[in-house]
Amino acid sequence: MKLPEVRKYLKKEKLDAIVLFKRTPGFRYFVQGDYENGLIFLSKKANYLFVSPLYAPKFPGFRVVQWKDFKKDFEAFIKKSRVKRVGADNSNLYVKQKTFLRKHFRTKDVSKFLEELRQSKTGEEVARIRKACNIADSIFSNIIKNFRFRTEADLAKFIKINALEVGAEMAFEPIVANAVNAIVAHHEAKSKLKKGFLILDFGIKYKGYVSDMTRTIYLGKPSNMEVELYKKVLDIQQKCLERARVGLRAGSLYNYSIKLFGKDSKYFVHGLGHGIGVEIHEKPSLGLKSKDVLQKGSIFTIEPGYYNKKTGIGIRIEDDVYLGDKKEVLTKSNKKLICINRNLY
Repeated sequence: MKLPEVRKYLKKEKLDAIVLFKRTPGFRYFVQGDYENGLIFLSKKANYLFVSPLYAPKFPGFRVVQWKDFKKDFEAFIKKSRVKRVGADNSNLYVKQKTFLRKHFRTKDVSKFLEELRQSKTGEEVARIRKACNIADSIFSNIIKNFRFRTEADLAKFIKINALEVGAEMAFEPIVANAVNAIVAHHEAKSKLKKGFLILDFGIKYKGYVSDMTRTIYLGKPSNMEVELYKKVLDIQQKCLERARVGLRAGSLYNYSIKLFGKDSKYFVHGLGHGIGVEIHEKPSLGLKSKDVLQKGSIFTIEPGYYNKKTGIGIRIEDDVYLGDKKEVLTKSNKKLICINRNLY
């Protein structure tokens, strides 16, 4: 948690506190996990978790305040704490929640501040994301070692079970897309497996923090043209990984990937990557119009893709990158084209 930075911000913006509702990214960030109850107050002097008497959690740096009668106890709490002007994470609030805050306080939108705060990761955050990446690598290895799947759904189920067996969760629904389905960036796994490229895009959530990795393998024997296309996407990904550095404008890295794609850039239909943390999409955004700058401590994906509707060929390769004292690729799975040769295909 970056509570000193929060207190400096409160002083600068003349705010008494920042209020965060349960289940929002900022709430999960400050409790360092997926705890889903209560209301957070980050004030200049102390931090409070306002919860029902049904719960008695313990979080470092927080004082737990339990209510019996919410309305009465809430009003007594804010009066005692002298909270009048608060920061609100408007981009993650429902209209009802915004109305609630405006009823009790003068508010200021602090969404951008909270997004920027989460971009640079602490050592504990990096450790959790690294573990999530390690689990994803292990699952990918298990997929290759135990490839006896008949459908995309079989593969998706295998990924989920492997995650549960090591006490982790899925960061999002796994994307398993084979053959012509691979040209759809977010395909729903349901088809039988057959000859062609197979995109495996999945992420693991470990202690509230996520990973996001994509590998593309081939079922059967690829043509020379398919091999060359795969090599091109891999080469672009590698060059973008090498180019990423602290201080670089994220949008320029996307532009660089477009330049590398050349005449095939029309088949690259999404951004080059995105930050990860307590959410699967955080700052920085590596897209065309992004004004984000890569910061020291940030963790983000680099995932060029190729999706050609005419040929039915889809390829995507994605890694998680940490810009620490040294640049580190956190996802270690093999990226050489793996071909699964079976009579089935």
